[in-house]
Amino acid sequence: MKKKDLILIAALLVCAGVLYLISQVSLGAEATTIVVTLDGVETLRRPLAMENTYEIAQEDGSVNVIAVEDGAVFMKEANCRDGLCIRQGKMRNGAKTIVCLPHKLVVQLTGDAPASDNSDLDIIIQ
Repeated sequence: MKKKDLILIAALLVCAGVLYLISQVSLGAEATTIVVTLDGVETLRRPLAMENTYEIAQEDGSVNVIAVEDGAVFMKEANCRDGLCIRQGKMRNGAKTIVCLPHKLVVQLTGDAPASDNSDLDIIIQ
């Protein structure tokens, strides 16, 4: 490799690192609410401060378990083949999203306040 190639690779790595840090800071605004959508329809909206475990049932009988502990949300259990949603780890801010593609399930954190009219509902079943 030539010296110019090494400089180019180093510059690209620095740019990638800076972009990653910016995304963590700018998108990682204070998250207060967990929003779960199933096949594009909001199924659950809960405050992040409320520690609990939520079971999201699928039409085919499978269940995804989402846990909220210590100000973080994570996929505790899922019966999909690859288990990528479980390996995505804990989310503490809006910079990440947990996605389970086989179940069409998305878990996001937002700064929005939970809706007051369905605060006593855990899961909206359609």
